Amino acid sequence: MQKHVVAALRDMLGPNVGIGATDPRDATDDLWPEERTAIAAAIPKRQHEFAAGRRAARQALAALGLPAAAIAVGAQRAPIWPKGLTGSIAHCDTLCIAAVSQFHQCIGVDIEPATPLAADLIEIVCTQTEQAFITTLPAKDQGIAAKRLFCAKEAVFKAQYPLTQRMIGFDDVSIRLDGPDGFEVNWHNPMPELPSLRGLLQIRAGMILATASI
Repeated sequence: MQKHVVAALRDMLGPNVGIGATDPRDATDDLWPEERTAIAAAIPKRQHEFAAGRRAARQALAALGLPAAAIAVGAQRAPIWPKGLTGSIAHCDTLCIAAVSQFHQCIGVDIEPATPLAADLIEIVCTQTEQAFITTLPAKDQGIAAKRLFCAKEAVFKAQYPLTQRMIGFDDVSIRLDGPDGFEVNWHNPMPELPSLRGLLQIRAGMILATASI
């Protein structure tokens, strides 16, 4: 699964982005001291996820020919990347991914199992416009479409934060799926400091992958 996901992310983000993928169920403790301090009070499952994310980030650095480095934790738990880099980390129960770039202003990634979003979450995650779109689809496709919207929003949230320092909610943005792989972002409140994001979605190896980048 990991190699297929890595290949998909390379296709989505291009050759100048380093990609890493690890298993969050791996209990290996290879955190750097400043990373371990940031997660010391968390439950073991969260510590394993965090460590897997940092291993994936260092894989991504190595893919760019860059040295390993600590990825500390900043405001709102966002990763602090080495100077001159931007990146993003995401995980689900079985896979953790990281993307790192020297050439982008920002990157956001997300990964979710390609299963329908629970019906009781659709009204929480999706705006009225998005819900109206979902109802135009065959019933069998609606849950997966909602999960794709959720995944896209998570990638957008991560991408915009380094530039805006804003915590935003599901109702602050609407996503319009654009063909099989793309999506457009519509902000409900002006974001003049944020250029247009390029958003892509794929389903690969049973996973929904979303990227948003500038």
